[in-house]
Amino acid sequence: MDVLAVFAHQKVRLADLGYQWSSLWHEKGAKQDGFIEWRTATPPTWSDVIMQGPHFTVANPFSKEPNEGCRNNSDYAVWDLENLPELVIPRTNYQRAVGRDSYDSGVPMWDRNSATDYWRVAWRNMTQPGLERSLQSAIIPPGVAHVNTVHSLAVLMRSAASTVESATRRLQDTRNTVLVSGLWASLPFDYLVKISGMSHVYAELIDRFPAPVDHPAWPQLLLRTLRLNCLTRDFAPLWEDLYRESFSSDAWTPAFWNLTSLGVRSAAWTMNTPLRNDVERRGALVEIDALAALMLGLSADHLALMFRAQFPVLRKYEYEMYFDARGRKITKDHQAQGVKQQKADYKLLRAYLDGEDSGDLLDRYEPFPADESHNKPYFYKPDREAEMRSAYAEFERRLERNG
Repeated sequence: MDVLAVFAHQKVRLADLGYQWSSLWHEKGAKQDGFIEWRTATPPTWSDVIMQGPHFTVANPFSKEPNEGCRNNSDYAVWDLENLPELVIPRTNYQRAVGRDSYDSGVPMWDRNSATDYWRVAWRNMTQPGLERSLQSAIIPPGVAHVNTVHSLAVLMRSAASTVESATRRLQDTRNTVLVSGLWASLPFDYLVKISGMSHVYAELIDRFPAPVDHPAWPQLLLRTLRLNCLTRDFAPLWEDLYRESFSSDAWTPAFWNLTSLGVRSAAWTMNTPLRNDVERRGALVEIDALAALMLGLSADHLALMFRAQFPVLRKYEYEMYFDARGRKITKDHQAQGVKQQKADYKLLRAYLDGEDSGDLLDRYEPFPADESHNKPYFYKPDREAEMRSAYAEFERRLERNG
């Protein structure tokens, strides 16, 4: 009840910010009307991409792509983000079936522009109890369309702000869209979907989502959200438009002492701009959990309570999860396995931890060196609740220090 009271007293909701959303192409109707057709292929441009839910997941627009000749929603291949090309367009099951003008005429207009002209937050519309995460969203680039199992939105300031110069307004709208995406990647917002009992994430639910985008912690949320989502050069304009000098001095909280530098000194996007390996991406998401809680006025105890009460699948996955020194994940549950993990790796890891023969495990994974806490090289075992509490306390200190 204490947690719900905090949510109930939020001053700014998404509906107050002003936004436009759409489900774009109705999967059945658009096929019947001849706008799109089922044909698995790689589109020539982002403006020809028609996404489905499996294409993205939490703060990751490159989660999976359908295999050639895709038959169902399980017939997808996972992207290896460490080896993601600098420029790549995902394979899709739906293709444009009419000329460009006819196709574009079916896309909604937002603020006198096509809905697909904007950087947007895309989310999977359907959810159900028992999922690891109930709110799965990521940033998608201009040009991208999707079928109605996916919805997307862009923050567009209301008319009261119309005196703001158009370029400045567009930049602020884009910033707020990215911040909304970052907040939605957190456990507190996922919690709201879980306790709603709804099987779809419709506008009547997201209207009531808090939107503390002007909280003093927003630059730290912005950096982590951009580094998670801006995975290829096609996202460079977003990174470069929203880059801030404070990004160069930002750093991981002590919860993630074993990660490489978080701060980015260059406003120019490079292949090193995004976070790519498993442990860094997870670290950024855990820090986003803590930032979102702070921005909402929740306590560290509230955050831990939400995690224990509503995320049993995530807890189960992380209970048997380890990372090596190169940030690669090994876990027991196949649904959560690292992209480079082989079938026998978890058993080999357990053998290593028990001091037994670990086969060829160390040929493919690099343990952390022995230290004062470990008498031999070891694999890092995460503890999300402890990490969230540590990150929360550190962000509190940073906010107090900066006034």
